[in-house]
Amino acid sequence: MNELPHQGKSNGFLEGLIELFAGFEDYRSPYAPTIQPPEELLKDLVQNASFKSGLISATCSLPPGPLGILSILPELLMVYRIQGHLIMDIAALYGKEVQVTKELLLYCLFKHGGAQVFRKIIEESSFKILIRPTTVRLFQSVLEKLGIMISKSIIRKQFARWVPIGGAVVTGTFAYYDTKRVGKTAMELFSKEIHSEEIREILETQ
Repeated sequence: MNELPHQGKSNGFLEGLIELFAGFEDYRSPYAPTIQPPEELLKDLVQNASFKSGLISATCSLPPGPLGILSILPELLMVYRIQGHLIMDIAALYGKEVQVTKELLLYCLFKHGGAQVFRKIIEESSFKILIRPTTVRLFQSVLEKLGIMISKSIIRKQFARWVPIGGAVVTGTFAYYDTKRVGKTAMELFSKEIHSEEIREILETQ
């Protein structure tokens, strides 16, 4: 089977993304859990992160042509870092920072673009999130599917790099609203109960 353009590169980029989020184990959110996270604070967190993402994306898109293309992967990593910190901060406000896993991080980042990718790992209902055990093979399959999604994003960004100013506006706007969606997903997720399948089985046997 022929690979999509940049699929191999995007898969390698996803591995780098996982390494980036592995460093979040040392990240400590400055926010403490509250009985009911204040809605205005959550909105401000999402708004600030969205503005930063949009500004970084637009700035990286300003150099035209090949120089701009070289900035695509650094731009994505910086935007994902901002979004990752946003997810961690929202989780902390809900008192669930310790429950954040790489699966949940990826779910918050990419659910709005491909929820079906996670159907074998994460089950979401109105009141709770169930995390199923993840094998290496299954997680690799998820990475490959996300790699295709990122490949398409990279291709779009390459076209935008050849449009002076207008391309920067487009990519900046996309990053802004993409971060908004990530924040919304994180708020919806961490407002629910989070269980692993093993924990559910123990509870059912009691």
